[in-house]
This record gives sequence, structure tokens and C-alpha cells, in this order.
Amino acid sequence: FQMRLTVSFALAKPSDAPEIHDFLLSDFLFSQSLNGAVGLTREDANDRYLSLTEKAVDSGTSVVVRNTAGVVVGVRLSGFADRDEASTPVDFPSTLSGMWKIRKFLTTLSDGMWNLVPSDIDRLFEVKILSVADKYRGMGIAKGLLTYGLDSVRERGAKGAFSEAIAIASQRLFLEFGYSVIREIAHSEWLDEYGKPVFVCPDGTKTVQLVFMRFD
Repeated sequence: FQMRLTVSFALAKPSDAPEIHDFLLSDFLFSQSLNGAVGLTREDANDRYLSLTEKAVDSGTSVVVRNTAGVVVGVRLSGFADRDEASTPVDFPSTLSGMWKIRKFLTTLSDGMWNLVPSDIDRLFEVKILSVADKYRGMGIAKGLLTYGLDSVRERGAKGAFSEAIAIASQRLFLEFGYSVIREIAHSEWLDEYGKPVFVCPDGTKTVQLVFMRFD
């Protein structure tokens, strides 16, 4: 899969994990709206991003984009969610760091998701992270990441897809590709103990959205 002969798409392998993890810490960390709102640091994000990377790479659905020099310039971390799969409750610490604030917000967003999905769907494809390096944006890479390998995903039993659309750009992208919003939380509704919004995003994002699309 080539795009303007400058980048190549491929399913991510376990051997790609260190480079993907580094990409998240050097790019996604600074481009994701909620990260900017809480001033997330590399140290705070390191373990969480490592866990997400290793699990997503093992799923056989994640995608890595490299430039002609072989450098990672885009990533899709993805996997599957099954209706009958028991969810593990998250044990939140009493004092929340930036990463824990984000996790609590997104856990609330996705809680009870299966009640919002048609009852005949038992497996969904989950887009966990979609990120493109700043100077490679506007080339259609994000669109390619969103659609790459979906035939294989369907063959493995997914009847639809969902994601937590966190930034304005990703919310527009999912909408463009036929996803619908099944839950939305405004940042203005998520307040700290002093009644002030926890998340005021540098890019102007005002909500987080849980988005869903049924496969044809």
C-alpha cells in the first residue's frame, strides 16, 4: 500500500513495538488534545503507552506507516472488543496524575458501550490510537490508517467498529467515514473539586465522543 510514493503502510509486528512506543512519546503525546490540557509528560505516559502498544501489536490489526528512510511517521493501534468479554474494573488512585485524569474521563465515556450497540453485534473492531507525524499531515495518511486491513478485520468476525474520538480532527475524520456518535461528554461537564473544567484543550476541542460504525 503506497501513498504518493513517500510512505508505506504495513501491519505492525512485535518487532515494531519499540519504534511505535517511541513515536507515541515523541508525537502523539504532544498532539493529542487531552494530553495538552493536562500537560502530560513523557514520564507519566511511558508505561501506559508501552502497555497499549504491546497489546495492540499482538492483536495483528495495528498498522505502522514509514517514510522512505524507514522512520515511523504514522500509527494505528487497534484490536477487538467482544460483547461477552469480562471487563476488568480500573482501580483509580486517590490522587490522579494527568494520565489517570484522562483514563477516568475515557473510562466514563466507554462505560456500558455494549448497551449502545445493536444487540446482534458481538464483536467490534476498536481503533485505540490514530496518529500521524505533524509534517506528514494533509497527505491522506490518517484516512489510509483508518481503512487499512478492514477486510481482514471483517474476516475475523468484527461486525462494526468503534473508537474514542478525542480531538476535533479525529471527530471530523470518523464522521466523514460514516461513524456516528453514540455518546458524547462535553469538557464543560467534567469538573474538578473546585468546580472548574479539568480539560481545557489547546486545540479548542470541546467534547469527547464515542463513535460507532456498522460494517455493511
